[in-house]
Formats: sequence, C-alpha cells, structure tokens
Amino acid sequence: MKSFTLFFSFAALAAALLFGCAPSPVGSYQSAATYDRVLFSDTAKEAFRFQGPERNPVVVIHGFLGAKLGNAKSCEMVWGKFSARPPAAAELQQLAHPMILGRPLREIPTALVPLSILDEADVEVGMFNFTFPGYRTAIDQLVKAGYVDANKPLPKDRKYADLFSFAYDWRRDLPETAERLHRFLLKKREELQKIYEREYGLKDYDVQFDIVAHSMGGLVARYYLMYGDRDLPEDPAKVPVPDWSGAKLVDKVIVAGTPNDGYLDTLTEMVEGLKMVAGAPVYPSGIISTFPSYYQMLPGAGGGEAVVKGDDSGKTLDLFDYGVWVMFRWGLANPAADAQLKLLLPGFYTAAERRVVALDHLKKCLARARQFRAALAVPSRPPDDVMLFLFAGDAVETAYRVEVDPRSGKLTPAGFSAGDGKVLATSARFDRTRRGAGLPFSQSPIYWQGVDHVAAAHMGLFSSNDFWRNVRYYLLQFPTVAQRERYQLNR
Repeated sequence: MKSFTLFFSFAALAAALLFGCAPSPVGSYQSAATYDRVLFSDTAKEAFRFQGPERNPVVVIHGFLGAKLGNAKSCEMVWGKFSARPPAAAELQQLAHPMILGRPLREIPTALVPLSILDEADVEVGMFNFTFPGYRTAIDQLVKAGYVDANKPLPKDRKYADLFSFAYDWRRDLPETAERLHRFLLKKREELQKIYEREYGLKDYDVQFDIVAHSMGGLVARYYLMYGDRDLPEDPAKVPVPDWSGAKLVDKVIVAGTPNDGYLDTLTEMVEGLKMVAGAPVYPSGIISTFPSYYQMLPGAGGGEAVVKGDDSGKTLDLFDYGVWVMFRWGLANPAADAQLKLLLPGFYTAAERRVVALDHLKKCLARARQFRAALAVPSRPPDDVMLFLFAGDAVETAYRVEVDPRSGKLTPAGFSAGDGKVLATSARFDRTRRGAGLPFSQSPIYWQGVDHVAAAHMGLFSSNDFWRNVRYYLLQFPTVAQRERYQLNR
C-alpha cells in the first residue's frame, strides 16, 4: 500500500508538471490553459516606473453621460447623483439643452458646466445608497501603469502629474467640444513645458499627448485630430477638408466602444425616453431629444437601420432626415412632448408656439449631425507620426435593425448582431463592407494602426484585462514612426 501511495504521488506530480499546473519547460508545450490574470515583464515594469519628457502625458475622454454637470451659479449638481424616484420638474428643466428659435446651436448658452468625469455613480434607493463604477476604473488602471493622476496629491517619488481627465458637457455640439479640448491641451502643454524646463532644462519642449477615449469621446478625439479647433462650415451642405491640425499636439489615440457609424439606441431612446438601468425612472423623450450630441450619434449604415414594417422594398429610413422625424412623430416632433416643452419654454403660452421652437431645434440638430458625421467620414490618411488604435466589443447581441410602425411610429427590435450591447462592432470599425462585395477586406475611411476585439460590454471594456494589457503596451512601449527615428529604435 505504501509503494502504491508513493507511486500515485509521483504520478500526480508528473501530471501537474506535464499539464501546466506548475512552471515547467515540459508543461509549457502541453498546456492548453487560458488565463485572465496579468503578469508584467521586467521591461513593462521599467516602463511603468519611467518618468520624463520622452513619455507622453495621457488624457482620458469620457463618453455620453460620462461627466457630472452642475449649475454654474449655484454649483448645484444636476447630473451625477441618481435616485429610484422620477426626476423632479426642476431637474428636467435644468438638464435639457436650451432651445432658441433661429439661433445656431453653438450660440445657445447653457447654465450648466462640467464639474468632473463621472468616476462613480451614486444611486439612492429608499434608505440605501449604492455606488457603481464609472471612469474611475480607467484612471486606476492608468495609475497602475505608472501615470500620475492630476486630481490626486503628487506621490513623493514623482515630479509631476501626467494623467489628465477631460470633462465636457456631453449634451452639447461635438465640434464645440473639440474646440474646448484644444484649449484644454494647450493649457496642459504650457504647464508641462514649465515643469520640463525646471526639471530637465528643456525650454519650449514639444509636448505631445496620448488620448484614451471611450464611446462618444472617441468621436470628439477623431474630429479634433482631423480638424483641430475648426468649426464646421456655416453652409450645412459643405464638408470641411481635413488638415489634421489636431495631430500637432497628439501622438496616439486609443478609442474604445466608439460609435464611429452611430448606434441604434440613440433613436430608440429619443423616441421612448432614456432609462439608465432596469427599474430606474425614465428621462422623457422631450427632454433628452434637446441634446444636439444625441443626433450626432444616430446610426449610419454600419451602425444600424430602421425599416418601415410591411415595406417589402428593403429600403432603410434616412434617420438624419427632418421629414422622417415629423412623419413618424419622433422626439420633439411628437405632440405628446408638449408636456415637457411647457417646462422648457415657459414664455410660450400655446402648444403651437412651443412646437415651432421645438421643430426648429430638431431641424438644426439633424442638419448639424449630418454635416458632422460627413466630416468624420472623409477618407484621409493621418500624418505618419499619429497612430489610431481601436478596441471594439463583439461578444454581446446588439441591435442593428428596428421596424417602424407606419401609423404610430413605434419601434420594434428586429435584428441583432455582434457588438458591446450598445455599439455594433461594424460601427466601431466604421466598416462599410457590404455582402457580395467580392473581397474579404474591411472597408473603412479610418486608417487604423490596430484593431482589437474584446469580449466585453460597452462599459465593461474598461474592466477587461485584455483591453488594458494591450493599452498599456500601446501607450508605453509601442513607438510612433517619429519616436522610432528620433531614438533609433529599429537598431
């Protein structure tokens, strides 16, 4: 019996070595195990510890709904704390984007200002409070990679902060947000130049930024790269020519879950209202349909489609067409939205007067959205010293088609495909490939340096180890063309 036990022990040890349960030069050939854990090489750890002008600072750009908004005068938070109770009339009134008849969107002032990124979501349910992760996950992961958060005290072993969060009013027109991003980068560049001169004796150093952008933030980053702080032409029929002026301050852009060709839930939410999670109150259609940014994420061909129920022609609706919205009584074109318009337009005393203002706003938002998306669809190769990396979720059934009731305008889901639950993988890639194209290649106006697919939901991308192990490498160890030449990295 003793010899049998001894033999069994040796056999178990041999099996463990053979099949990878312990480190072994033999087991490494045989093990078929997969791991979600992350191990760092010595070179990676050294890259984490490095601080100097050669390492670019990083800017995190959040997505739709991803910043706390507050009243500029009272400092009262309007968006950032959530409750199970329906939002009060005063909250809805402040949250809505203002509407002014005949005035361009960017000239319409707002009382709200971005306070910070939504690092966590605080939810009150009765006597209980719950906290859900927001963009704090992304910040924490970058701090683990050696970046220093500008919103935290400076660690003793670091000379300066090099991790910045760009918070913006996610309701507003996105070219306007890109202009704000430009001013933000110039300010941070000036601050870092002073630090580099003090610490390293480098005067007027050419500070370059890397960007990590989520969802709608990727649209802001891409527009900024292509056009800098330029606005769209006044004529909505005209599309600007990319000059890549934003690339003067940016080396790498990493976008995650970005709806480069829109996503279908924008239509559904503007028609039915926005519900953050199951059981949560609904933000009414008449409120959220005032946000210009919402329209700028409506789906194109790769982002989803809407078809009229019973129409066998297969024709898809042009969701940027003002006439379509009026015909189906969607959003601000729905007479039922007058319940909210009474809150937003107290100086207008009849439903007919309020409807004129609402339809004017709808028409402006749709025209601006069509022009914005056309600008992002211009095929143009970026400069060699700029790199674009995409991370797209493809493991969640995501809506790609809705049927529209021709009488009521009601939407019914009619098809799903690979995505992250919000954004189709085809939209993230801006993939215009069509069936029967005759070639296997992805067709896109965007020159990606890398495309990674991640088995994660829309907000789960930032919780994925697969995502961060690649992002860390792209940011810290993967050189641009200019960096290869400057530091002779091909030797």
